[in-house]
Amino acid sequence: MPSRLACVALLLYWLAAAIGLAYRDLLPELSVGSPPDLRTISRAGGDDLPARWNLVIVDKLNDPTSWRSVGQALTKSRRDEKGWVEMSSRVVFDSGRLFPSLLREAAASRRVEEQIEFVSIYQVDPSGNLRSFEAEVKLANDPASLWRIDGKLDGKTHAMEIVSKGPLPLLNRTMSFDYQARGVVQSQFGPLDRLPGLHVGQRWDERTVNPLTGQVETVRAEVKRKQVIHWDKSPVTTLEVVHQSKGVTARTWVRADGLVLRQEVVLPMIRLMLERQPDPVAAPEPAPK
Repeated sequence: MPSRLACVALLLYWLAAAIGLAYRDLLPELSVGSPPDLRTISRAGGDDLPARWNLVIVDKLNDPTSWRSVGQALTKSRRDEKGWVEMSSRVVFDSGRLFPSLLREAAASRRVEEQIEFVSIYQVDPSGNLRSFEAEVKLANDPASLWRIDGKLDGKTHAMEIVSKGPLPLLNRTMSFDYQARGVVQSQFGPLDRLPGLHVGQRWDERTVNPLTGQVETVRAEVKRKQVIHWDKSPVTTLEVVHQSKGVTARTWVRADGLVLRQEVVLPMIRLMLERQPDPVAAPEPAPK
């Protein structure tokens, strides 16, 4: 039987190990903290290299071989000398590959498949508040907009005023909503580069603008769980964020450092996924002869 001193030593060792495990694994789950806002998002991604994304249709969620590419996306952030941050995204997809069954007659008559483009630009001031944004939908070979949305923050009333213009009179409207300080407002088809500071259990509300209808929805976001996904040819532990609104369910997979690796939007009959491409690795310089 071990001596009393040995028992005390074993007890202290066990207690230290238990505290270490709790500090590493349990406290991050309990210390939820503040949800991400535009100040933390813009500071985390300012002046990053542009990020490229693959836009794919997911036929079978757990079978990457069934995914088919339908387009590309580019996101970037730029900070000026006064601390303002411009975040932008450009998504381009081929309508023929998105809805192949609807274009069989067009292909038979030798019509060219159209490329549709979604462009979003956000202006964030040094305090982290969204001051203005614009989102438009157009054909890639036509500079004219099919739909366009412009938002501007009223400094006196703290209301975000939105003007929507579309091809139908029903889509031409003006609306507004109360803007919460540093609140996230984003396009439904514009991926975010980063969501820093996440923990399982966090919940927050964000605003989503649909560039096809001009409607603004309040979306409930929640960090559901940790999940290992396959990215850049390796398994990566991520945090899965679920975004739930009346008409759309979306999910985002975020690496521990806040980098967004994957985003998914489930639409009627279509599951769209944006997969971040790994940063290109510079080619090594040739060895001197």
